Amino acid sequence: MKFSMVQMAALALALGVSAAPAFEKRDCDEDTGFGRNSSGNARSTTGLRPSSGFGNSGSASSSGFANLNGLKAAAASSSTTKKSSKTTTTKASKATTTDSSDSDSKASATDDSSAATSTKASKSSAAKSSGAAATTKASSTSGSSSDSSGGSLPASSGTSVLSAAQTIAAGDSFDGGMVMFDRGVSCTGQAEGGDSDAVFQIENGGSLSNVIIGPNQIEGVHCQGACTLTNVWWSAVCEDAFTVKNQDAGETTKIIGGGAFGADDKVVQHNGAGTISISDFTVDTFGKLYRSCGNCDSMYERHVIMDGISATDGTMLAGINSNYGDSATITNSVVTGVDDVCVTFTGTDDNSQEPTENGSGNDGTYCIYGSDVVVS
Repeated sequence: MKFSMVQMAALALALGVSAAPAFEKRDCDEDTGFGRNSSGNARSTTGLRPSSGFGNSGSASSSGFANLNGLKAAAASSSTTKKSSKTTTTKASKATTTDSSDSDSKASATDDSSAATSTKASKSSAAKSSGAAATTKASSTSGSSSDSSGGSLPASSGTSVLSAAQTIAAGDSFDGGMVMFDRGVSCTGQAEGGDSDAVFQIENGGSLSNVIIGPNQIEGVHCQGACTLTNVWWSAVCEDAFTVKNQDAGETTKIIGGGAFGADDKVVQHNGAGTISISDFTVDTFGKLYRSCGNCDSMYERHVIMDGISATDGTMLAGINSNYGDSATITNSVVTGVDDVCVTFTGTDDNSQEPTENGSGNDGTYCIYGSDVVVS
């Protein structure tokens, strides 16, 4: 049978198929020193800070704050993957530092967060995602220190990289399901950041639970008032782990459980007034577990209550300003390789000046602790 050229061309077109292969597209406070009694060199925590493990989020704008509903959905979906094996502890070498008191520590309200939009949290942890600025992986990851019951970083149920600080609205709560959250940026050491550099920002009365803050971030968690943290962990602290701002006298922020590792200087920075209560908390390789701001523009009487602390390799548990009437009450704690349990300073409201150390140890008035604080 003979075919004309037109018929043969039509037949070839009808029988032809596209075999082109498809390829997946991939996105490859101011204590100006870093502790006390030294030349000002920062403590090395390189061994505690993983160099990778988080991707970049390309799903949302870098301005504003991330969407909480999407994070809750991500946490709910990824929390089903658990890692049962315990991880081993890696400790960075301890170095001495000079006292510093945070100039981000101006007790002024919300730094640069005024340009950001706060997204009100949904009460349901299974809320549907609506474009949350996060990249979540359900694969389990482990931290650089041992199991949570033994005082080390617990395994995470997944990872999430936020393109903007995540706000928890006043009175709302967020349960992260043990997902590890960070910002996908390198730590900038003791350079001051702002609210927009935080991983989570909690408004007055808000609460955060069951979260691991990853290493690739700058400012950790900020609280704008009194808030509650339950079982929150920091795998590698950058500038500070947790900063409390704008809290009023008579209010109390609570930190229940959790822990922090590899802090060059401060873990908890207290810039507002009132009290911070820290219980059943683990801290390893650090400068100060708690510091009442020593040179904020607005100074207040501040108090810290610590109970059930497990502290290893640090400079001090508490640094307070006796001239402003601060106090630190510490009970039922085990302290190993820490220079001082409690140190008093003379604080100042001149941000260009540094606070001066004036004493240490149990004095019964400012630094208060007894034989149930075991020091070795």
